[in-house]
Amino acid sequence: EFNDTSSKNYNNPFVCCKDCGPNVQTINFEFTSFKDLFEKIASFLDRGEILVLKTTNMFYFILDATNSQTLQKLRNIKKTFKPLAIMFKDLKMLNDFVKLEDEYYLLDDNFVNSFDIKIIRYKNISEVLKNSVQSDQYLAISFANDPFFVGIFQFFNKPIIFTSVNLASEAPYLTNQEVLDKFYKDIKYFILNNYDIKILQDFSIVYHYDRENYTYLRRGIGKDSRLIASDYQFKDCICLGAELESSITFSKNNQLFLSSRMGHLLNSHVFKNYQDLLNNLVETFELKPEVIVCDLHPYYLSTSIAKELSDNLKIPLKQVQHHKAHLYSLILDRKIEENIIGFSFDGTGYGEDGKIWGGEVFIGNFYDLKRVAHFKYIPIVAGDSAIENPIFIALSFVAKYMPYKLDLFNQVNKLQRDIIIKQIQTNTNVYWTSSVGRLFDIASVLLRIRSDKKISFSGQAAIELENLASKSNSSLIMPFEITQESDLINIDFTKVFEFIIQKRDYENYSDLARGFHNTIVNSLYIIANILRQKYNIEAVGFSGGVFQNKILMHLIYEIFKDFRIYFHRDIPPNDSGISVGQLQTALIN
Repeated sequence: EFNDTSSKNYNNPFVCCKDCGPNVQTINFEFTSFKDLFEKIASFLDRGEILVLKTTNMFYFILDATNSQTLQKLRNIKKTFKPLAIMFKDLKMLNDFVKLEDEYYLLDDNFVNSFDIKIIRYKNISEVLKNSVQSDQYLAISFANDPFFVGIFQFFNKPIIFTSVNLASEAPYLTNQEVLDKFYKDIKYFILNNYDIKILQDFSIVYHYDRENYTYLRRGIGKDSRLIASDYQFKDCICLGAELESSITFSKNNQLFLSSRMGHLLNSHVFKNYQDLLNNLVETFELKPEVIVCDLHPYYLSTSIAKELSDNLKIPLKQVQHHKAHLYSLILDRKIEENIIGFSFDGTGYGEDGKIWGGEVFIGNFYDLKRVAHFKYIPIVAGDSAIENPIFIALSFVAKYMPYKLDLFNQVNKLQRDIIIKQIQTNTNVYWTSSVGRLFDIASVLLRIRSDKKISFSGQAAIELENLASKSNSSLIMPFEITQESDLINIDFTKVFEFIIQKRDYENYSDLARGFHNTIVNSLYIIANILRQKYNIEAVGFSGGVFQNKILMHLIYEIFKDFRIYFHRDIPPNDSGISVGQLQTALIN
């Protein structure tokens, strides 16, 4: 097959020959043997260099994790403020630098032997690594299981920071030329090879919140090549996912495939990679879909591609509401056969009523979900600019519901402030959202985490609020209201924000941040009990990007003990799992 040009394997020969290659290629240095190569890489790392290393699956930036100046240089080059993963040679090296909170990790062979990035809780960390960590409780780690990294650690005896080679807003790069064009002026040493990377991949990221339970926050290397098993029957279809954390799922002969997470389709680099991946999947797997599926949002780029594909192939196009797709993906992931009370929380999703959803509660199963509750709609003005500036979201909320507190926002440019207030007062160009992600934004502003700063990546304000809350064990629950409006239950957090404003000058900020998390979970538990009594449902499920929050996960396991609890496992809860949930509309009944 590798010699047959008509075979799908013709361009994918996984062979390694001393004559044909792949062959290692270096930039700005030479080596005489592989021992010499790895010794030189170790010496470069030791003197504070950032290296680009290409393996057979992706390109990596690597550097000495104990060198904070080099780390800052990398952040400037990559334009990222996200937490970065640290690689250790083995368990012994991990134990030399980190004291784990959860010792059960060490009993699991998969913990060490997989190439996943693991999110772990730690008690203590070596002083030399403190600048490499952005949380007082959590750390992203991996072990040297790729042969390149095994070779490096033969000669380098400190942890390594590793991350994909790309700018923060773009997808990982695939070609030598693209990497050199982007980073040659900033990086001195490159270790490349002549193996062509055909399929975009990224790291798999997993969080174990107890010994038995885990959630993949990203499905990448080691996971995205595995087909997803299902007891349901599906038409052959292609599902094109959402827009922010884009992915592609297809069904062929009832075998299900989920691609790696691509990134935000509004970025031209991500969009091109997304289109290339789609074409590659269609060609490689000889896909002949009976239906194309996409998100309900009319203006997503993935929706535009879906409509074009549907027209070209002359096959039906179906659309699935964003938050229902989240829960459908959970049901497929956990093979849930019973009815559930499903909580679907994230930042943004187009709702069936034309508003922006993001704090939705459903009841039902894989065949049908009914919306029964949501968080109270709050106003947003300034469009995408508001999402990037949480203070605009908080200002909009206060202008609508607490105008007597507008003096809290005197740091906002007066012209911007007056325009936002005027828009709220006159209901001009106001978007209404039930998003729980936006509630986290408001809380982060009121607790002065994001009082005057733009966010650098999606969900940053919520992550920083979680980090602040992790410093407290407070059991505080803030006042909130639950009301019935028509046939929907409404959860109103206005009193929560009034409480934060009232207490923030007297109470510990970490206690208030923890109290906000406690209150979210307490409100869900009350709603779940109302719905259990009304519909006789004993199972609860949680999906959407908000449920990547580790404090919420642990609180839910504590408080919902009298329910059967379902979190995601192998399909991510964030938007990169949306395309799997979209399969629901291709069901063969």
